[in-house]
Amino acid sequence: MSSSSAEGVGQPKASADVTKKQSKVKQLWSKLDLDVGTFLIMMKAALPPTIALAMYESNAVSTQYGTLGYLVAIISILGFCIMPRAKFIQTMTMNIIATCIGAAVALLMIWSSIQARKHTTPAGAPLAGYNSSQSAVCAIWLFFQIYIINSIKAKFPQFAFPTIIYSIFVNVAATYGPEFGTMTQGISFAKRLLEAFLTGFALSSGVSLFVVPTSCRLVVFKEMTGYIGVLRGALQAHKGYMLSLETTDMFSGDVTDSSEDKKGHKPKKPTERPEVAAVKKSIAALTELHGKLHGDLPFAKREVAYGKLGPDQLEEIYKKLRAIMVPTMGLGSSIDIFGRYAEMNHWDTSPESKQQDPETQARRQKAVTEWNEIMKSVHEPFSTIIQVMDDGLEHALLTLELKKAPKKKKNATEDIEAKGDTVKPGDAGFADYLDSQTERFYQGKELALREWCDLKGINLPNDFFEHPSSYKDVVSDDVAEDDGDYNRNSKQLYLLLFMEFLLYSVSRAVLSLVRYADEQVADGKMKKSKLIMPGNRRLKKWLVNIFKVEDSTAEDTTTTGDVDGNKSTIYMGEAYSARKDPEHLPPQTAWEHIGDFIRIFPRFLRSSESAFGFRAACATMSIAIVAYLHDTQVFFIKQRLVWAMIMVAISMTPSAGQSASTFFLRLIGTVLAMVLSFLMWYIPDGKTAGVIVFLFIFVTFGFYVPIKKPKFIIVGLISVVTATMIIGYELEVRKIGKIAASSNGQPYYPIYTLAPYRLATVAGGLFVAFVWTFFPYPISEHSIIRQTLGCALYLSANYYSIVHETVRARIRGDEGDLTTKGSPGKKLEKARLKVFSKQMLVLQSLKTNTAFQKWEVPLGGKFPKKEYDTIIQCVTNIVQYMSLVGYSSHTFTDMNSNHGDPSESEWFEDFRRLISSVNVTSHEITSLLALLSSAITNGQPLPPYLTTPKPYQLSARIRALDRDILSVRHIAEPGYAAFAVMQISTRCIIGDLEKLLKSVKILVGVLDFSFHIVSTNSSPASSSSSTLFKLSKQE
Repeated sequence: MSSSSAEGVGQPKASADVTKKQSKVKQLWSKLDLDVGTFLIMMKAALPPTIALAMYESNAVSTQYGTLGYLVAIISILGFCIMPRAKFIQTMTMNIIATCIGAAVALLMIWSSIQARKHTTPAGAPLAGYNSSQSAVCAIWLFFQIYIINSIKAKFPQFAFPTIIYSIFVNVAATYGPEFGTMTQGISFAKRLLEAFLTGFALSSGVSLFVVPTSCRLVVFKEMTGYIGVLRGALQAHKGYMLSLETTDMFSGDVTDSSEDKKGHKPKKPTERPEVAAVKKSIAALTELHGKLHGDLPFAKREVAYGKLGPDQLEEIYKKLRAIMVPTMGLGSSIDIFGRYAEMNHWDTSPESKQQDPETQARRQKAVTEWNEIMKSVHEPFSTIIQVMDDGLEHALLTLELKKAPKKKKNATEDIEAKGDTVKPGDAGFADYLDSQTERFYQGKELALREWCDLKGINLPNDFFEHPSSYKDVVSDDVAEDDGDYNRNSKQLYLLLFMEFLLYSVSRAVLSLVRYADEQVADGKMKKSKLIMPGNRRLKKWLVNIFKVEDSTAEDTTTTGDVDGNKSTIYMGEAYSARKDPEHLPPQTAWEHIGDFIRIFPRFLRSSESAFGFRAACATMSIAIVAYLHDTQVFFIKQRLVWAMIMVAISMTPSAGQSASTFFLRLIGTVLAMVLSFLMWYIPDGKTAGVIVFLFIFVTFGFYVPIKKPKFIIVGLISVVTATMIIGYELEVRKIGKIAASSNGQPYYPIYTLAPYRLATVAGGLFVAFVWTFFPYPISEHSIIRQTLGCALYLSANYYSIVHETVRARIRGDEGDLTTKGSPGKKLEKARLKVFSKQMLVLQSLKTNTAFQKWEVPLGGKFPKKEYDTIIQCVTNIVQYMSLVGYSSHTFTDMNSNHGDPSESEWFEDFRRLISSVNVTSHEITSLLALLSSAITNGQPLPPYLTTPKPYQLSARIRALDRDILSVRHIAEPGYAAFAVMQISTRCIIGDLEKLLKSVKILVGVLDFSFHIVSTNSSPASSSSSTLFKLSKQE
C-alpha cells in the first residue's frame, strides 16, 4: 500500500479499483470455503475423465475401444478417485468384483437369450432381427438382477458404488442383448464392455494412488488438528461467556437492538447474545467433527502407511480427545441451566417487561447481582486455567507433530534470565507445569465458595478448607429462612460447583493428553518414521466388516450417505432390528430348524430392502420395456435411452426419500451441464485440445459440490457425468468417424442436437425415479427423518440404560479394573462410548436434514418442523446431561481408590451409602424413551395417562436421610462437586423428558377413550373445555 501511494497521485482510481477487485476475489474465495488443498483435490477428480478422453485420440486406443470410448471416461468418474486411500482400495476392490460378476452373469444372460432365439426361429431362417422370446428372456434377467442388486444396496450401504457400477453394466448388456444372434457377438461385446469398465477403474486408481495421494491417516490427522482447534475455540468462547456473566443478566440469552435500520424500522426479534452464540456454534462444530473422526478412524487404523504413530496411538489420542470433549460440552450447559432457572422462576421475559411484579423483579435482580459478584471473584482463576488449557492443547499439537513448530530466528539468542521459570508449549517440563496449575486451580476454588458463603451470611474460618472436619458448628441450613430460600441457595451453590468441577475435569483431561504426547516422545516413537502394518487381527476384522454395516457420516465417500448426501449411516445393533416372532417359538428339532431356514425367504421378500429393490426394478423396467417391444426397440437404441436407465440406477437410493426440490435441483444440474457443454465445445471452436482443457476445468469446478456440499452431491455428479457424456461422444465421433460411430445402431447427432437429446434422456430417467419413489406409496424425506428420529430416541434409551448401570457399579465400587478387558467397567465403558458416538452422528444428521426442510414445497399440511426441532433439542440435551452424570460418577471410583484424609473417607462412605439408597438414575426413563422411539418409528399413538418420572430431588431425599451430609462444611469434599453435577443433570433430564413427551404427543397423538359430560347447569368447577359429549339443558 505504501509503495503504490508513493508512485504518484495520478492513479488513485486505478489503485482503488485493483484493491476492490482483490477484495472481491478474496471474499468469493472465503465464501466458497476454498483452500489450496481442496482445489487440488477438485483438480484431481477431473484428471481421470480428462486422461480417458485425451488417450482416446490415440489410434491404438480408439481402435481397441471403438464406440465405448466415452464410457471409459464416465466409469473413471464413478471410480471416485478423491476418496482416501484405504476407503478407495476397499471400494475399488468391490467395484472390480462387481464388474467381473456382472460380466459373467451378462454372458449367461446372453447365452440363455440366444438359446431362446434358436428354439423359436424356424429352421433355415437367419438368427437376426427382432425376436420376442430373446427380448423376454433379457427382460426377465434384467428385472431379476436389478431387484437383487438394489436389495443388496439397501442392506449394505457401503456397497453403494459397486451396486451402481453393476447396475450400469447389466443395463447396457441387457438392452443390447436382444440384438445378438450368436455367442461370438455376445462374448465380443461383453469383453469390450468389461475392458472399458476396467480401464476406467485403472485410470481412477492411478490418479488416486499417485496424484496428490491422500491417505485415511492424513484425513484423521487433519481432523484431529481441527478437533483440537475447535476445542481451543470452545474454551475461548466459554471464557468470553463467563466474562460476560460479570456484568450482564445471565437469565436472558437474548439482547434487543434498539438501533434502527436505514428505513427507520426497529428489529422485530431480539438477537442472541454474541457470547452465547459463540458457545453454541463451537459446541455444534465440536459435535460434527467428533462424528467425522469416529467414522474415519477405523479406516486409518487399517491402513498400510509410513509414519510415526501407529493405529493404537491413533485410537488412544481419539479417546483422550473425547475425554476433553464431554466436560467441554457440559460447560456449555450452563447457558441452558440459567435459562431453565429463569423459566422455573418466571424470569424468562425481559427485565424491562411490565409483566413481572415488583417482587419477582427484585428477586431476579438480587440473583443477577449475586452471580455478577461470584463471577467477578472467579475471574482470575477461571481465565488463568482456560489459558493454561489452551497452552496444553497447543503443546499436544506441537509434540504430536500435528502442527509445525514456529521457526526460530537465525541470529536470535535466548535470554535465559529474561525467560526465568516460564514454561512454553513444546518445552520438556510443560506437563508438570500444567499439573501444578490444575491443582492450583482446584485448591483455589475456595475463593468462589468463600464469596458465596459471604453472600449468604456464612462466616468461614481462615483454615476451613484445610481442615473442614474440625468445624462442625458451621452454619448451613439456618441461613435459609424457609425451604424455598434453601432450594434457591442450594441451586446456586450447585451450579457454581458444576462450573468449577467441569473446568477442573477439562484441565485434567488436557493434562492426560499432554502426558500421553510426552510419552510418545520419551518412547522414541516421534523420532523417525517407520513402516506401519496393520496386524492380522485388524486385517481379519476389516475383511469381516466389509459385509457389515458400519457407522458413517454424510460425507463418508464409501456409503449411500455420500451418493445421496442426505443421511448418515448408523448401525443400530441387532436389538433394534431383530424382533421376536409371536407366532413361533425358537426351533428345537432338526425339522424345525429346516422350517425356520425356509422362512428366511418370505421374511426377505417382505423386508424394506426387498421393497426398495422391487421399486428400483420396476423403475428400470418402465424404461427398458421400450427396448423389448418390436415397434420401439430401434427407437430405444437410436435415442440412447439406456442412459435414462443409468440415471435411475444413480439417483434411486434407499436411505433418502425424494422431494420436488431434489428433483428440480437434479434437473437444473442437467440443464447446466448441457449449457456448459456448448461453451466447452464452441469457445475453443471445437478444437480437440481446447475442448479437453475446458472439460478439465468444468469437471474441476463441478466436483466442488461433491466435496463441499455433500447434501447436493447427486446434482454435481449428474452434471459432470452428463457433460462428459456429451463431449466424450462428440470427440469419439471426430476420431473414429460417423460411419463407425453409427455402427452400433445409434445415428450421429451434432452437439447442438445431441445435447438436448441427452438432456431429455437424463431428465426422463430422473423423472421415472422420482415417480417410483412416490408410487405405490411415497418414501419421502419426511418419513426418513421420522425414522431417524426414532433411532435417536432408541439410542438415547440404550445410552441411558448403560449410564444407569455404570453409575450403580461405581457407587457400589464393583466396577473392577478398567485396564482389564473382561472387567464390568471396561465392558460398560466400551458400550457407552460406542453408543455415544452413534448418537452424535444421528443427531448431526437430523439437524442437517430438518434445517433443509424449510426449502421444501409441502404436499398437504406443513411439515411439523417446530415439534421435530424441539424433540431433537431435547434428545441432544438428554444425551449431554446423561454424559455428565456418567462422567461425574467417575469421581466415586477415584475416591474409592485414593486413601487420603480419614475424615474424607468417612464422609465418602456415608455419602455413597445414602446415594445408593436413593437411586440416582431410574429404569423408568429407559422404558419411556423406548416407548417414545417405538411410537415415532411406527407412527402409533401413545398409551393414555403416560407421564414422565418425577424429579429425583436427590438433595432433598438425601437430606431427609441425613441432614448433615450436604451441609456447607462438606463443600470442599471432592464428591460434593460431583454430586452437584449429578443433581443438576438429573433434574434437567426430567425437564427435557416432559418437553419431549409433550412434543411426541402432538406428533402421534394419544390413545385416549375418556370422555367428559358437561351440563349447562353444572358449575364451572365441574366443566371441561375438552369434551367428547355435551348434554344441553332440557326445556
